[in-house]
Amino acid sequence: PVSRKTTYDNWLPSVLLKYEPMDNMVLRASFTTTLARPKFRQMVPGDRVNLHDEEYTMGNPDLRNTVSNNYDLMFEYYFRSIGLVSAGVYYKQISDFIVDAMVEDQVIAGTEFKELYKAVNAGDANLFGVEVSFQRDLGFISPALKNFGVYTNYTYNHSKVTRLTDPIFAGRNADDIQLPGTPEHTVNASLYFEKAGLNIRLSYNFASDFIDEMGESAFYDRYYDKVNYMDANASYTFGKKIKTTFYAEANNLLNQPLRYYQGTKDRTMQAEYYGVKVNAGVKINF
Repeated sequence: PVSRKTTYDNWLPSVLLKYEPMDNMVLRASFTTTLARPKFRQMVPGDRVNLHDEEYTMGNPDLRNTVSNNYDLMFEYYFRSIGLVSAGVYYKQISDFIVDAMVEDQVIAGTEFKELYKAVNAGDANLFGVEVSFQRDLGFISPALKNFGVYTNYTYNHSKVTRLTDPIFAGRNADDIQLPGTPEHTVNASLYFEKAGLNIRLSYNFASDFIDEMGESAFYDRYYDKVNYMDANASYTFGKKIKTTFYAEANNLLNQPLRYYQGTKDRTMQAEYYGVKVNAGVKINF
């Protein structure tokens, strides 16, 4: 049996400012300090051994919280009809970010393993981002479109690792690494129709590739490849005392695979195709 105990304190100050220069317009500015805790599976003080694939996964109960100082500016305008437009910029100073690390060819307790996996506090990073969004019904174009609406959101992230602190990455240059787990571009869009209990929605989501796991050199970095998802769903609800809803949904219409690659896009590590998933049914509330 193995047990570990860890205690920590975090000081999380914040300053939030809000200004309304005119009706339906809001300007916001803030400074906040936030933290992200390690995943439970990363902190378990035990190891997992896969002799068939010669893989060793080591728990790390010494992981520290990731702490971020955040600076945000946001503009919001609310339409008289349903909807809003917003734009914002943000900057984050991140310390002790956590990443799953992979080390080649390790001997543990007399057994040689091809790959050792361990979550570590890799170092520090900065992130600058821009986010814009728009949501509104389309009645302002034509009265015939008043039941149609659109929602769209775009986020751009520019991240840079400023310092590597774990010995695993001693031979790497921090200047060449983006913050793991952070796609550079993210897009969400949805077109919907709503009228008298009938709801129909078509949604699209995109995220560019990003580092998912780091190795001793860039050659061994694992990337989660870019994704394009499209989903459709519809429902119809009627009744007052007894509400009945018929619904149907279709997910992953573009048959987007789950794909990882090593270092460069032409080195596929893993690819899984799940096809289109369709679900339909009825709900009764009384």
